[in-house]
Amino acid sequence: MKVNLGSGDEKLYGFINCDYDKNTNPDKCFDFEKDVFPFPTNSVETLSAFHILEHLGDGFFHCIKEMYRICKHGAVVHVKVPHPRSDCFLDDPTHRRPITVRGLKMLSKKYSKISKEQSVRATRLADFLDVNFEVVSHSYSPEEKYKQFLESLPPENVEPYIDQHYNLIAEIYIKMVVIKDE
Repeated sequence: MKVNLGSGDEKLYGFINCDYDKNTNPDKCFDFEKDVFPFPTNSVETLSAFHILEHLGDGFFHCIKEMYRICKHGAVVHVKVPHPRSDCFLDDPTHRRPITVRGLKMLSKKYSKISKEQSVRATRLADFLDVNFEVVSHSYSPEEKYKQFLESLPPENVEPYIDQHYNLIAEIYIKMVVIKDE
C-alpha cells in the first residue's frame, strides 16, 4: 500500500491520498496530529509527506509514531519541506516547525546510539518515541537565481554555505527507510 499524507489538491496516482481538509476531497480524511491513522500496522510500503510536517504543532510526535506504526520494515518515506532558512518557510503563518535533515536523523536508533557513545548533544528521539527511520539520502532544490552559483561550489562546500545563508534553498527532499525488528 502507498500512502500520501497531506495531499491537498495534489493527489498522487496509485496512492491513498490523505488530508485533514475534507474540501480537498482526499481518499481518507483525518487529523494527523491526533487521530490514529486509518491503516493497519505494518501495511504501508511507500509513504509520501510532501509539505506537511512543517505544518504540525504539538501533534508532530504523534504523527511520526503513527507513520512508523503503519509502515512495514523497509518502507520508503519521502519527505519534502521548505528550507527553514527561506522566505518560503518564514512567510507562511501556517508553518509551525522547521524540518531539517539533522532533525530527522534524530529519528534513527543508530544515530541515537552513536550520539550517546560520542556524547553528542542530540535528542535521542528514536529512543524516546520508539521509532527507527534511517535517512538514506537528501537533496536541495535551490532558488533558481542561486542554482548556477551553488553548482559552481566544490561539493564539500555546498552544505556549509547553505547553513550560513538565507534564501538559497527553496525545498529539501529527504528519503528515509523504516527499520523494524523482524
